[in-house]
Amino acid sequence: MQLPKHRDSRSPARLPFDAPVVERGVGLFETVLLIGQRAVLWDGHVDRLLTSLNQLGLPAPERTQLTTAARRAISRLPASSHDNSVADFQKESGLRLSWIAVAADLDNPSAWRLDVSVRPIPKLTTERRSGGHGISLPLELCRDTPMVKSTSYFSAVLGLQKAHKLGGNEGLFRAPDGSYTEGTATALVAWDDGRLLQSQHPILPSVTAAAWLGPSARHGLLSRELLTGGAILLGSLTKATPLLQLDGVACRVPPLMLEKIALFNRQLTEGAVLLPAPQHWRRR
Repeated sequence: MQLPKHRDSRSPARLPFDAPVVERGVGLFETVLLIGQRAVLWDGHVDRLLTSLNQLGLPAPERTQLTTAARRAISRLPASSHDNSVADFQKESGLRLSWIAVAADLDNPSAWRLDVSVRPIPKLTTERRSGGHGISLPLELCRDTPMVKSTSYFSAVLGLQKAHKLGGNEGLFRAPDGSYTEGTATALVAWDDGRLLQSQHPILPSVTAAAWLGPSARHGLLSRELLTGGAILLGSLTKATPLLQLDGVACRVPPLMLEKIALFNRQLTEGAVLLPAPQHWRRR
């Protein structure tokens, strides 16, 4: 099966107005935290993308194609990002992998395109790392495909905008029964006295939350009472952070929970995979 070549951020091809990704939001994406040239939870993000495409019966890029494209995107960074200084090693950014539908025949591999770029971490995400200020979103605002990280991201974009207008840094989706499910850009985990709990409703299988919870995750209803008793937001660029407020009401922040968060964030950094660009790709 012949797969299309990827486009890097230097020369993105124009998309027709009726491309499925433009008109319908047809596509999947992953955002990976880069620390210098090291990718955090790289295999988990690649696995989620490829697994989702397989489950949907859609064409997929090869794993090696994703790695090559990521390395090429890193090679487009300013030359200072490639040296070995401590400051550059610790510099963080977001690596975006987008597999998008550019033509109507979704079963045809040539209808799909891989776009890869390196982007700054958004200001609101950086602020969220110091603690989450969650805003409950209206019930009618919900993801159309909660189990897949789709480029059809309207509800998440609008939800975060609403949260920001109300003084928050994360919007929290709710199920029809009123219980909480996840954030617009983060997974939501109730502390529950150390017995970590995720929503039993359909949610995105978060790579970061899976790294925290492991295979024995518990699921149930996430009530307001549970969240105000202690909760954690987890995301690729957010990492792990405590939920400090819910709709302006202070949440408990158990000391043990904070210790676990700090340990987890250190482990994320230490476990990042080096994705250096080959020397001949780098800028001179």
